[in-house]
Amino acid sequence: MNERTTNRRSMLLRIFFSLIFTLFLVRLFAVQHAYARFKQWSQSEWYSHSIIKPMRGSIYDSNGDQLAFDVPAYNLDMDIQDLASRGPAFVAKIANRLSPILGVSASAITAQIERKGVTWLRWYPTMVNLTLTKKNAVVNVFQALSVSQDVNPNKTYLREYPAGTFASHVLGFVDQTGTGVAGTELEYNSYLAGKPGMSTFVSDASGNPIPFKPVVTKPVQNGDSVYLTLNASIQQSVDQALVRIQKRFHPAHAAIIVADPTTGAILGMGALPTFNPNTYWKYPASTLDTNWAISDPFEPGSTFKIVTLTGALATHAINLNQTYMSGVDYVNGVPIRDWNLWGWGRITYRQAMIVSSNTGFIHIGQAEGPITLARYIALYGMNKPTGIDLPGEGTSILFDPKHINAVDFATTTFGQGLAVTPIQQVAEVGAVANGGLLMKPYVVQKIVAPDGRVVYYRKPDVVRRVAPQSIMKTITNIMVQDVSQDPTLSAYVPGYDVAGKTGTAQIPSPQGGYYANKYNLSFIGFAPANHPALDIYVTVSEPHHAIQYGNDVSSPQAKIIIGQALRALRVPQVGANPSTPFAQVSLTSFRAVPDLQGMTVTAAASTLQKLGLHPDVIDSAGRVVRQWPAAGQRVASGSAVAFASNQSIAKAGSVRVPNFSGVPMQEAVNLCAILGLTLEPSGSGYASAQSIKAGTVTPIGSVITVKFTPALALGGN
Repeated sequence: MNERTTNRRSMLLRIFFSLIFTLFLVRLFAVQHAYARFKQWSQSEWYSHSIIKPMRGSIYDSNGDQLAFDVPAYNLDMDIQDLASRGPAFVAKIANRLSPILGVSASAITAQIERKGVTWLRWYPTMVNLTLTKKNAVVNVFQALSVSQDVNPNKTYLREYPAGTFASHVLGFVDQTGTGVAGTELEYNSYLAGKPGMSTFVSDASGNPIPFKPVVTKPVQNGDSVYLTLNASIQQSVDQALVRIQKRFHPAHAAIIVADPTTGAILGMGALPTFNPNTYWKYPASTLDTNWAISDPFEPGSTFKIVTLTGALATHAINLNQTYMSGVDYVNGVPIRDWNLWGWGRITYRQAMIVSSNTGFIHIGQAEGPITLARYIALYGMNKPTGIDLPGEGTSILFDPKHINAVDFATTTFGQGLAVTPIQQVAEVGAVANGGLLMKPYVVQKIVAPDGRVVYYRKPDVVRRVAPQSIMKTITNIMVQDVSQDPTLSAYVPGYDVAGKTGTAQIPSPQGGYYANKYNLSFIGFAPANHPALDIYVTVSEPHHAIQYGNDVSSPQAKIIIGQALRALRVPQVGANPSTPFAQVSLTSFRAVPDLQGMTVTAAASTLQKLGLHPDVIDSAGRVVRQWPAAGQRVASGSAVAFASNQSIAKAGSVRVPNFSGVPMQEAVNLCAILGLTLEPSGSGYASAQSIKAGTVTPIGSVITVKFTPALALGGN
């Protein structure tokens, strides 16, 4: 055999063994891949996964009282295909039994069961977020009819808003999936929602866990809690004012905002129409989606004169002692009149602000010019949204200073022909109140993790300086004169210097021009004037049965809120005029609530009475185990302090119903939350009737309807 033949054979052998080795590797890879696939398949057959839904974080007011929180609930899924297959008689039987439990008609239940093309049905909102008691009642019906396999309960959480409509536009609500879709619930959903966990377990053929096998769990991360800047007492005053406005004037809409001018923190905010977030599905989308306090711009009227005056004074375009002839002014041949048609004769520019003369502000605006006015509109932040931490904020509609005609500019100087939002006006008046600093408004003070860590803390945000402090002081003094000129009509509050300005603005018609009899009526101001604790804006759109002036509609409500808010903030009175009938109104004194824990009921009642507080006793014997308000909290003299003894817990899962008579709504809300009762309030003010008699033993979670009647408010309606 020659060398050439030997080499060829050697090469063929190498190729043969290489092919054999390659085939071996391919087979080995295939076996390993098949094993991995088998292992994955087997694990999918043996192991099951369960999502652990996190508990959503609570929302608190500035005092730490809960305004929104999660409670355990259940969603029920029905196998309607199997139920329907059992015939009409069976469907009628189960529908009749479920009807009184679910609170819907048997025919409605029958219609759902007979739906086509659906096997498992989750019926919104009827069979979602059910309480434990109602879930058990439904399951018992299915068990009694031997179809327990046709209902599947899924544990979830129900969002509770114990105060109903209280601050609803600030709080917002969550949808059926537990996701925030409005207000704070939406804006801070990423904090509130938390993160779901997961449990993994070995299961049998039916998917049930096999005992004694290890369970691997991914821990659930519950949501963070959000603390608002809202002051409960001030918010209650806002809500009560809106109730009065609704009952008396039936407006198209209204809004009230109360803020701290030194920080921009919102102390109270409300709007009409309002809604109850516990039953949000009962309201139109326009109500749920529209917070009139921040959403839609409108022509402000004379409250805007503050901006015009600021620009004129800051640029020295006018002197307040200059005079002009009021009554009517002709701009390019177009007559523009004062609101009283005939004017006040020859008066100064200072008087023009006090009497709200439109013609005076035409002169003031012409002196500063459109470029300067536009610059101060921007300095006041009215050329863009404020950036408040709530969803749906609108923005302004402004003139182009380089192309505006003389007539349009004339009307703009007194607040017609441009549109701004209420929250922009609150930022505006806050800058006057604090001496010239534009503050960014906000509603959330801090966010706290479940372990107590503060993960977010809001510090006041100064946007810019608008004008020198001296200018703002001058405007403040004029606004005080404006309010003080007629205490019987304006927002004058005895014992305090209130700075304010009213506004009456016509509403534009879509066809052009303005409606002859539709107005936005407003009041804007702050108090006390020299050291402001709050600023306020009240606006009412298209009120009925009223004289169409801000002083007759908005100012009286502002007056009540300011008086109540200053007392709630414990701001002392100064300089009350003894010649006025209001001089007899004195400030309420405040007391710190003592710690009643462990005291006998008799001793606790005696302790409260000695401090000038009213004991609201649930039981006549036993020792105190719960109280509201909490120890150390300051309340007005004469306030009710509710407490429950160890006898309040009649048996596991039950409580004794307290006597709510004379208790303010907010106290009733908190007491129900402590005892585990569900409050359905009606009216406003102080409790006058309740659906479950005091002392009755009732299951935790029971619904109690309490009627509230307004107390006599300072200054009336």
